[in-house]
Amino acid sequence: MRIHLLSDLHLEFQDFSPATHDADVVVLAGDIDLLARGVEWANKNFRCPVIYVAGNHEFYKGHLNRTLEKMREKALPHVHVLENDEVVIDGVRFLGTTGWTDFFSTENVTTAMLTAQISMNDYKQIRTGNQYHRIRPIDLQQKSQFAKKWLLAELSTEFQGQTVVVTHHAPFPECAPGIKYEMGHLAAAYVNDWKEFAGCNIDIWLHGHTHVGYEKSIEGIRCASNPRGYPFEETGFVSDLILTI
Repeated sequence: MRIHLLSDLHLEFQDFSPATHDADVVVLAGDIDLLARGVEWANKNFRCPVIYVAGNHEFYKGHLNRTLEKMREKALPHVHVLENDEVVIDGVRFLGTTGWTDFFSTENVTTAMLTAQISMNDYKQIRTGNQYHRIRPIDLQQKSQFAKKWLLAELSTEFQGQTVVVTHHAPFPECAPGIKYEMGHLAAAYVNDWKEFAGCNIDIWLHGHTHVGYEKSIEGIRCASNPRGYPFEETGFVSDLILTI
C-alpha cells in the first residue's frame, strides 16, 4: 500500500495544493485547518480514501466533542475522521486517535502541566464540558490516557493484515530529538514516552505536531512525520511524500 502522509498544513495561515500522486490512501495527521474546514478541504482535494486524525488546532475556537461531531458530519464517505476508531482499507487496519499527551515524558508531571497551561494557546482557544469552559491540562491528560489504553487494547486483538497507527501527538521523545533540551518541560505537551508500545504489531506509526519531518525506527517501530508547519518554517516537509508498507 502507498500512503501519502501530510500533517500540520495550517491552512488557516496559508493555502496548500496537494501534489499529484498515485497513493492508495492519504493520511492527514492533524493540524490541517481550524474546526471542520480541513475535512471540507480533504473532500475536495482527494478521491482516494483519506484517514483524518484531528490535531489540537482543529479544536481552536471550538469544543472538544462538538468539533469532532461537525468534522464527521462534513466528511464525505471516502474521508474517515478517526478518534479512538479504526477502519480497514484493502486489508490494512488504520487505528486513529489524536493522542494528546499524558505529560509524563519530562518526568515532572505537575511542572509540565503548569508550563503547558501558561505557555500554550490550546488552553485559551479550546472549550469543553456542558458550560463550554476552557480546557485544562488534566482534561487532555485524561483523553491521552484513554487513547493509550484504547490503542493497547486494539493492538492486543488478533488481526491478520498490516496495522498503521495514526496520531497527531508524537509517541516517543525520539520523534523530535533534542526537544527536551530546547523546550524543557513544555516538550511534554508535544511528545509522549509510550514505551509500552515497543514490540506491538505496528507496521508504521504516523504522526504530526512536532513540526519535525523524519522517518526512522524507534522502539522497534517504523515511525514517520511529514509536517509543512507555519509559513517560512523549515520542517523537512516533502510535498509528494509516499510511504510504502
